Amino acid sequence: MSFRKLQGVRLPEEKQGLVRYTCLTYREQPKWVREKIDRLCRTCGGEHEEALREVMCSRGGVTEIALRHHVSESVLYERRKAFYEAWFKKRK
Repeated sequence: MSFRKLQGVRLPEEKQGLVRYTCLTYREQPKWVREKIDRLCRTCGGEHEEALREVMCSRGGVTEIALRHHVSESVLYERRKAFYEAWFKKRK
């Protein structure tokens, strides 16, 4: 399994990889991590929460997920970027 840095996401490759692999192992994560993923999908995904969850927590391609959820790819790319960048921000 390989990971390549996402262009336009303002995080180093190591941190992007940490977020990606944490999400891919959603079921094995402790409850507080699953709750964080759920919260970020809700806040960053908005009305496209389920599509964003599928983008982050599965190996499915953005194109297929966008078609299945009736949302544009560009919206999912924007929401995915917001998810990554929100991961390390402190909650207020």
